[in-house]
Amino acid sequence: MRFLTGQSPTTDLTYGDVFLAPSRSDVASRFDVDLASDDGTGTTIPLVVANMTAVAGRRMAETVARRGGIAIIPQDVPTDVVADVVASVKSKDPVVDTAVTVGRHDTVHTALTLLGKRAHGAAVVVDGGRPVGVVTADDCSGVDRFAQVEQVMTEDPLVIEESEVSGQGMAGIQAAFEKLYAARLQLAPVVRDGELVGVLTRKGRSGPASTPRRSTPTASCASAPPSGSTATSPARRRSSSTPASTSSSSTRPTATRRR
Repeated sequence: MRFLTGQSPTTDLTYGDVFLAPSRSDVASRFDVDLASDDGTGTTIPLVVANMTAVAGRRMAETVARRGGIAIIPQDVPTDVVADVVASVKSKDPVVDTAVTVGRHDTVHTALTLLGKRAHGAAVVVDGGRPVGVVTADDCSGVDRFAQVEQVMTEDPLVIEESEVSGQGMAGIQAAFEKLYAARLQLAPVVRDGELVGVLTRKGRSGPASTPRRSTPTASCASAPPSGSTATSPARRRSSSTPASTSSSSTRPTATRRR
């Protein structure tokens, strides 16, 4: 992006401060544009979560990391907690989301209090570490809050082997998402040797024909952290959207300052 002739801002600007005017460009597709940073953080998109206590926590850092961004952990968080958060984010799978879990005999009330913890809006019902069902807010609608989860869950859910996602490269990831879409499901538990390791979700992917784009996102401390408290997180994840048709004359926005 460039500013129009005669426009020379002296301060930082946001989208609300400018008008974007389209112009011709030799970029044929948005997929030809590399937004990866060169500052060593490993991010693939210019997305930074502000270091606010109520915003930049473990779950936000993990979620943004999978998309290729970075979360800044607030400086008033104890350094041992920062180190724990960074280690946790680094240990997560780049494609498989962290699952919300409940037991068969947990109450509907317990399930409802946990569903909001993740964007996919579902909890996997486990028995001995193995998924036996899936429960959503719709399953709990109009039900006695003290009823047991096993009474409302969807039993015998479609499960995907972890080896299908992580052991066969991009082709395996593609096939796993296509299986999810073919079954018309929002998510499916991912298992290793029968035990739950996470969930594959539609929210982590915008289309069955797209290919994940990996990054090396980071969770870092806002103040100068001690050695080891800033680290890269889950392996890279590719962008999830179906490639747009290419054209020899795409547009690149220019900006004019809003008066």
